[in-house]
Amino acid sequence: MNDEGTSPADAGAPEGLWSTVSPGFGAYPDWRAAANRRHWPGGLALLFVLGLGGALGLLAVSQLAARTGYEHTLPNELLELPVVRQFLVVALQAPVVEELVFRLSLTARLHLGALAIGGALGLLFFAGGDGPVMVVTALFALIVLLSGALWIQSLVAGVARPEAGAESGAGLSTWRDRVARWWAAHPRWPVWCSIAAFGIVHLANYDVTWSFATVVVAPLVVSPQIWLGLMFTIARVRYGWWAGLVLHAFHNLAIWSVTSAVS
Repeated sequence: MNDEGTSPADAGAPEGLWSTVSPGFGAYPDWRAAANRRHWPGGLALLFVLGLGGALGLLAVSQLAARTGYEHTLPNELLELPVVRQFLVVALQAPVVEELVFRLSLTARLHLGALAIGGALGLLFFAGGDGPVMVVTALFALIVLLSGALWIQSLVAGVARPEAGAESGAGLSTWRDRVARWWAAHPRWPVWCSIAAFGIVHLANYDVTWSFATVVVAPLVVSPQIWLGLMFTIARVRYGWWAGLVLHAFHNLAIWSVTSAVS
């Protein structure tokens, strides 16, 4: 499960399974790939256990917070679908879309295309949300605009460089270069924003009458998803995008299997 975008940060890659997948990554994010990516099955297995255990541990907190005015509608909507359709949504559609939106761009090297794809898909799938979800939708719109502006500016710089000379051409490309350098040097902001946005959009799974109280407890309501977003992000950064997708799909399947069995 190799990934092309983490080479600038590979020096000093974490050694050992625990140091590779430790949840401490959430406090001190970095772009380092695992020292030995061949150990990804063990890493994903440990992340699966940590993710499921942490999510279950936070479930009581989220349910208590939800009593302020949240009605969970997703399980009923999902169970109304045919079983095959449920499986495809849970194991394929949701993981692929969410991993593209929230984690495709999480590499040391800034890829404007990946950032634009994530933002555009986020707008497409989450634009109908209300409350705090609207804030995330606005963030997706900003990402698309920023990616487009930087891409157009880089094209202008590329056209102007041979005519204006090397020195002038280099000056024209500083917007994209500066953003790319900031991105590589400050992984905590892309990572934290990605995890927070992943949690917030899951508020769309609830029917909510928004008030000051429901907004305040919103992070607690989606705390299991925030925790899982951290696990998926660790898999993505350490082992590559496909690893995060596999972990996400297996987690969804586990939850769906239990939910279906008790329904």
